[in-house]
Amino acid sequence: MRMMIEAHLVDDEGCTERVQLSAIDRESTTDPLGMSLAEGKALLAAAQHHLVNGQCQGIASAHAHCEHCGARLGVKGWHQRQIRTVFGLVKVQSPRVRHCRCSGKATGASFSPLTQVVPTSMTPELEYLQVKWAAHLSYAAATALLSEVLPVADTISVSGMKRRVRVVGAALEQAVGQHACATADLLQFKEPAPLAALAVDSAWLRHCDPPRHQGRHVNLVAGRACFEGGKSRLYAYVHNQVPSAATRLDQFLTASGVGKDERVTIFTDGAAEFEKAVNGTSRPICRILDWFHIAMKFRAIEQTASKHPNLLTPNGRGLCEEIASCKWLVWHGKASTAVARLKRVYDAFGVIPQDQFWTLWWNLGRLFWYLRSNDWYLVNYARRHHKGLPISSAIAEAAVNEVVSWRMAKKRQMRWSDEGAHLLAQVRVHDLNGDLHPRAFAVPLRPPKPLHDPMEDAYLMRMAA
Repeated sequence: MRMMIEAHLVDDEGCTERVQLSAIDRESTTDPLGMSLAEGKALLAAAQHHLVNGQCQGIASAHAHCEHCGARLGVKGWHQRQIRTVFGLVKVQSPRVRHCRCSGKATGASFSPLTQVVPTSMTPELEYLQVKWAAHLSYAAATALLSEVLPVADTISVSGMKRRVRVVGAALEQAVGQHACATADLLQFKEPAPLAALAVDSAWLRHCDPPRHQGRHVNLVAGRACFEGGKSRLYAYVHNQVPSAATRLDQFLTASGVGKDERVTIFTDGAAEFEKAVNGTSRPICRILDWFHIAMKFRAIEQTASKHPNLLTPNGRGLCEEIASCKWLVWHGKASTAVARLKRVYDAFGVIPQDQFWTLWWNLGRLFWYLRSNDWYLVNYARRHHKGLPISSAIAEAAVNEVVSWRMAKKRQMRWSDEGAHLLAQVRVHDLNGDLHPRAFAVPLRPPKPLHDPMEDAYLMRMAA
């Protein structure tokens, strides 16, 4: 069996041209069922070749006359352009057209219509696929997989994909403030989105230039905003790549639909990195100390105290029972009472000279000073839990894993620059938020001139040749 796949090209004048795209032979039952991957890629590449060439002819025809006075524009010369598309590399003939006298340009000045429409010689869909795959896989793996499923082997490269991610990331970074301003205008007429909680955390990546930056790492901050109804949004940035972390937080909340007067609940683990991420924001903030870190510090004391079941505290209760009671008090919003009781236990064990109790005394000190230095951020965790509200920064830990660890850190041997990590993080969070879309063409396509004359025929025939 032989299958011939043809296409009929119909121009604006109604003229039809028949072109053959592919021929598939199947002579025996041992041949593969259906089209093979190579045959499918060849078919797509052939269809793309004829379609792009036809469109480029239309672009040249649309720019054959001045859009202001309608005068015929002279052609300075022709050159070959290579346009990278999702379905292969297409070579087309592109004219250089002289500017009209009414434009006020210098005599002899010319422009390329195709360059104005596709300035990067790449279609937006191919750019979108490259940055989307690179946001989830390494550059080499993303390039190899795209080349495996699409006829783009001679169209993309690892270095080209990396450059494309930087270009798109820079464009997204530039649009952050503009998008926040546009959303702020819409919020004047629309009810803001109810925010349940916000959590921010940071991660560290290996720097790409250790000889010059000995011991230096890339500090990447990631956060997640959870809204009522289960929806969430992510944001991320490298700390020294933004002028102000607080401004970046305000822009993210505004772009997410959070009103400027809405109170924002932020979970903190008490680390200094958190303070740098939220200090200076113009929004009313309610900070809550993360219950997960509190429970982990209690867990360390419980494990150590279980080795000494006969120890008594100053009030006569067993040590394990006293620790459990203090944990219950913190859980139910009575942290001041728990801190006072932990202080008495800590002071009592501090005067015991036995070395076997040193670890227990040290863990007690860590928990006591941790609660005391963050007493402003302790709340009634039991009440929040019963209301179904978040009580820990697990959402921030998950954000770091989702944005940073799975792509840049865990099981990856790459080293990063501050700018490279920052721009890739912008692409990744936009994709995870569902905001990554193919960019529009540089300029809108002009419709072809409806009149048909002999000079137009000569113009198009020259281009086709």
